[in-house]
Amino acid sequence: MDSQLQKRLEKARELIEEQTEFRILTHYDADGICSAGIIARYLKDRGKRFHISFFRNVDREKILAIVEQEENVILTDMGSSMVDELTGNVIVIDHHKVSTDNESIVHINPHLFGYDGARDACASTLAYFLVNDPILAPYALAGIFGDKQYIGGLTGLNRELVERLSLKIRRDLVLSGNVLNAVTYSTEPFFPGLSGRKENVEKMLEKLKIPPSKDVENLSEEEKTKLGSYLALNLIKNSKNPHAARYIVDVDINLGGSVRYLTELIDSAARTDNQGIAMSYILGNKSYLERMEVLRKEYKSKVLKALYNILDNLFQKGRITYFFVEDGYLASTLATITSIYLFPPDRVIVAFYNDKMTHISARCSQQLGKKVHLGDILSSIASKLGGYGGGHSVAAGATIPRDREQEFLELLQQEIEKSLS
Repeated sequence: MDSQLQKRLEKARELIEEQTEFRILTHYDADGICSAGIIARYLKDRGKRFHISFFRNVDREKILAIVEQEENVILTDMGSSMVDELTGNVIVIDHHKVSTDNESIVHINPHLFGYDGARDACASTLAYFLVNDPILAPYALAGIFGDKQYIGGLTGLNRELVERLSLKIRRDLVLSGNVLNAVTYSTEPFFPGLSGRKENVEKMLEKLKIPPSKDVENLSEEEKTKLGSYLALNLIKNSKNPHAARYIVDVDINLGGSVRYLTELIDSAARTDNQGIAMSYILGNKSYLERMEVLRKEYKSKVLKALYNILDNLFQKGRITYFFVEDGYLASTLATITSIYLFPPDRVIVAFYNDKMTHISARCSQQLGKKVHLGDILSSIASKLGGYGGGHSVAAGATIPRDREQEFLELLQQEIEKSLS
């Protein structure tokens, strides 16, 4: 680990030891909840008091107003975009691209120390290195998996975390639990005609001679091979992404249970507006596990219904495929799933959600992200349209005034072509 990063982490520990009460502000997704949860558990174990607030969008004015009112503030999975406006006892633990630093606060961001925040470390990784408590390792890993930083192999600080804990990375089917439900409710991967279609999954399992009540973990190697091959064929036939089938067998880490499954539990609670339930679980209340499992099933059902709906309501503009969603909590999930499993890797996927403003989630493949930095592009366009935005090269978001979607798409198409040329 970079020595300057270590100094920042130590400075954050010192500030925490000196104070007794904190306001924690965090993003609402898996990485946001896990990073804030790791910090909150650390504070709780030291007898500190804290109050946590979750943000779906980076509401700059609201966040800055809270920071101004509170004596001690910790921002996780956000904050770097406004770091030059922060003062006082503030700790920022973020991994999004940053244009400046602020040494008057404690600013912890991998980009400042030679790491890639889209690949080498998420906020949960940094939070874990701050607390350095193996009991909280599952939540650091859930943050990494929630941010899709495991794809292509763990690198940078993510890899260092796994090596420090002497964890073994295994490759296996990405499904877990009862095989009938595992395929029926699978959203990542999304199997067209099988995911969300229980009767079709039953016919498939009957054809493969696999008992529907058997857990995936208990399948024989022969059964796993048959199931994996059938599902791979489904994606080869139905997906326009030639790489989609490779994600049926992917990495996982066992820490008394699948990290992938833990990630789904936390993410489902987050995206059904039950962040408090996931946070309570991380803080040690295991009685919420059953409720989180119910939320996981409910959320996946919503995702599957929305996926089939948008497949019939897609729009094209140049290199952009876009669609509108009715539930803002589904926008980023649907953009991610469609970009990985359904559409060609040379397209940018955009999901729109409207309330008082228009909220945008954009995704592209790692291949396209080497030339097109969505975070930079969305930040620039949103600013021109009277909004705000940012993010990583392959995953970004923005908020703009309503009824300016077509202007946004025109500018986005121009920026994509400019980057590619």
